[in-house]
Amino acid sequence: MQIITSKEYNKYRKSNTCLAIGAFDGLHKGHQLIINEAIKEASENNYPAAVLSFHPHPLEIIPGNPPPPSIVSRRQKISILQEMGVDYYFEQEFNQEFAALRAEEFINEILIGKIRINTVVVGDDFRFAHKNEGNVEILKEMGSLHGYQTKIISQLHASDDRISSTRIRNLLKHGKIKKAKKLLGRPYQMCGKVVHGKKIGRKLGFPTANLKLETNYALPPEGVYAAQVKFDGREYIAAANLGYNPTFNNQDISFEVYILDFEDDLYDKRVCVDIIEFIRDEKDFNTKEELIAQMEQDVLYTRKLLC
Repeated sequence: MQIITSKEYNKYRKSNTCLAIGAFDGLHKGHQLIINEAIKEASENNYPAAVLSFHPHPLEIIPGNPPPPSIVSRRQKISILQEMGVDYYFEQEFNQEFAALRAEEFINEILIGKIRINTVVVGDDFRFAHKNEGNVEILKEMGSLHGYQTKIISQLHASDDRISSTRIRNLLKHGKIKKAKKLLGRPYQMCGKVVHGKKIGRKLGFPTANLKLETNYALPPEGVYAAQVKFDGREYIAAANLGYNPTFNNQDISFEVYILDFEDDLYDKRVCVDIIEFIRDEKDFNTKEELIAQMEQDVLYTRKLLC
């Protein structure tokens, strides 16, 4: 998959592009439905399959509400799109200038003038351009004038409710990991670089990898989780702890993983962690011995669950 930023649109030489457009801030099953339709249309007609999305999140630029926590990082987003079979990813820089574009300007200057669309695929709630004035009706009207197709995809529902990134964030916030996985179509994953911590786990006999997360993730409740760790094309099972380690009076939240049957050095490596199942709440232990005994139980449970 080729990544083309908005500063490089003029380098794109293809035509008849089948383009899915959206924030795609969760790449959940509803988003996947839209993107897969563009891939299907492209495959049937031997056209390029492309996605146009935005970076940073529009709410980081538009005054008002703060941006929501992330379900996927930019790097994860690119990786998932590549795995799905997208040929080109157009990453539109969302800045004040872009936010000021009117609907017809966006269609004429970018979709038609630079990407040269044949087909555009969007969700039924898609809004765009200055003050969200653009909608699916304007896309269809302009398509009739300029000769491109517009495909509107009705969003998926689960349990009689619309699949949305907001819904997934709420599920994660309340610890409903399995329900979030069902709507995502994959385990919830957080990635980051392994950095040096206080090495408390090592002293207790459970050396952990301390992750500096690569984006402001939507966090599940504090506690211990059974997890799968991925790096360098390999996969391991792990017990992950999200929280403050109250036994040691930590002031900052941390995300640490104890990888079972693993002894290599991971410092400075990028690691991704699939959150599989909640094990227990974080607890303040009276002694280190109590903590070690509990950690042994956490590891046994994780091994039984995931091995």
